[in-house]
Amino acid sequence: MAGSSTNIFHFPEIRIVEASAGSGKTFALAKRYVQLLLTLSVSDVKAMRQILAITFTNKAAFAMKARVLEFLKKAAFGALSQAEYRDIIEPLGWPPKDAAARAGAVMEEILANYHYFQIQTIDKFINAVL
Repeated sequence: MAGSSTNIFHFPEIRIVEASAGSGKTFALAKRYVQLLLTLSVSDVKAMRQILAITFTNKAAFAMKARVLEFLKKAAFGALSQAEYRDIIEPLGWPPKDAAARAGAVMEEILANYHYFQIQTIDKFINAVL
C-alpha cells in the first residue's frame, strides 16, 4: 500500500483472507482492523460495533484482539516499527502526531466499551444471531 493515495479506503467492505495455517492471517486481519477503527468516529461508540471480525478458534480471536490492542498502543506512543507504520498508518495519509492521538483515543474507547470489540469465533457469532 505504500505510495498509494490517501483516500484508498472505501467502507463498508467485506474482506476474506484465505491462507494456510501460520501464514500471517491473524496479523494481516489485525492490521486491517486497526485501520478500520482509526477511521471511525471515536465519539460514536456504536461505530465500533459496525466492525465484525470472525475467525475459527478462540485462540485466534484472542490473538487478534491482543494484536489490535498492541498495534493501537504502539501507535499511540509512537512505537510502531517502520514496517508497521508503513502498513497501518501511511495508507491513511495522516501525520504521525495525528495518528498517535487518534490511536490513543480509539484504545481508550475500546477499553471503556470492551463488549463492543467484536472479534469472535464463527460459532459465537452464529449463536448471537440465533
